[in-house]
Amino acid sequence: MYIQLKDRTYWVEDYGEGIPLLMFHGFTGSGRTFTKIHQLVTNSIRTVCIDLPGHGKTGPVGEVTMEQFASDLTEILDELELPRIHVLGYSLGGRAALSLAMTYPQYVSKLILESASPGIAHPDEQMARRVKDQGLIDKIASQGIEEFVNYWSDIPLFKSHEQLPIEVRRRVQEERLSHDPQGLIQSLKGMGTGRQPSWWDRLSHLSIDTLLIVGEWDEKFVAINREMHDQLPCSSLVIAEKAGHTVHLERPKFFAKIVEDFVIQ
Repeated sequence: MYIQLKDRTYWVEDYGEGIPLLMFHGFTGSGRTFTKIHQLVTNSIRTVCIDLPGHGKTGPVGEVTMEQFASDLTEILDELELPRIHVLGYSLGGRAALSLAMTYPQYVSKLILESASPGIAHPDEQMARRVKDQGLIDKIASQGIEEFVNYWSDIPLFKSHEQLPIEVRRRVQEERLSHDPQGLIQSLKGMGTGRQPSWWDRLSHLSIDTLLIVGEWDEKFVAINREMHDQLPCSSLVIAEKAGHTVHLERPKFFAKIVEDFVIQ
C-alpha cells in the first residue's frame, strides 16, 4: 500500500501477525529483499517493509537525507498506529535504522543491524566516499541501469553470491534491474555513506538493546561491527559462519532464527 505524507509517498508492505518488526533493505534492494525471511518468521512476527527513497515502488522522491527519512518514518509509524517498534536494517537500511534510533529513540524498541555501519567519522574519508559515490552516479547516468547492475553485482562485496543457487541469484538480479535509475542516483546523493552524519561519537549513549549481525567472510564489516559492539552499551554481536555481506540471503534460516529469538525474548 502507498502511504502519502506531506512531501513524499512511500510504498509499505505489511505481512503476518505478532510482534511488529520494521525492515529496511539495502542499496538496489526493495521490500522483496526479505521475502524468505517473512516466510520463516510469519507465525510470530508481523513484518513491515518500506521501499526506501529511490527504490522499488517508492521510486524517485527527491534527494532525501537520512534525517529527513527518519522524520518521514515517524509519520509513517504514526499512520500505522505503531508508536514503538522493533527495527531491522541491512547495509544502507542498517544505516537508516540506526539513524532512526539516534534521532527518534522513542519509536525504537529493539534494533537489529545487519552488515551496517554508523557512517564515516573522519571528514577526509567522508569526502573520499562522496567522490566514490559520484563515480557510481556517473556510471548509472551514462551507462544505464543494466550496465550498472552488472557492475554492482560483480563488486568484491558480493563475491559470496557465487555460492548461491542460480534461482536466488536471478531473483536478486531482477530486483536490482527493477529500479528507476534516477531513484538510485537520488539515493546516493541523499543517503550515501559519505552524505549521512556519522554516529560513531554517539554510539556509547544509545541505550536501545541492539543485535549486530555480520558474515564471517565480510572482513571489513566484521571489523566495523566489532568496534560498534565495543562502544554500544547494550549490544550483542553475531558473526555468521559461511556467509558474506548478505547473511539474510546466504543463511536465511539461521538469520530468521536469531532475529526471531531476539525480537520475542
